[in-house]
Amino acid sequence: MANGGYWHSHDDWRRVEEPLTTLDRGLLAFSEANGLVLTKNHKDWPERSLTWGADVRYLIQVYLADEKTLTFNFWLCASQDRAAGRYWKSEFLVESRPVAEFRESFPSLLRDAKVKLESWSAAQLELATLHK
Repeated sequence: MANGGYWHSHDDWRRVEEPLTTLDRGLLAFSEANGLVLTKNHKDWPERSLTWGADVRYLIQVYLADEKTLTFNFWLCASQDRAAGRYWKSEFLVESRPVAEFRESFPSLLRDAKVKLESWSAAQLELATLHK
């Protein structure tokens, strides 16, 4: 993902974020039903994130993969910060697909993602980066 300040106009932004807005109602309902935190457009990049957890942090994220083709990724990540660095495990459930291709199955993707993430134990996480 880019680090913001990338979009040349409001119309550019609207074009790349619009597919995500069609998922917002389902994301909000899922986050409220499960006590998850919903955030949008981190670092000015079109994305939606659901997070929860204390010891292990769980993340479900849908984000723009390619602005020209308007394709998106549906990504899962479990992470934990330890003395030796950040440990994590991640997986794509959808990779580089238009939202229209997974919009109908989105509610079941969310449920499956949460179940899968919560099945990952801290022992399954691998070292991702070292603290400096």
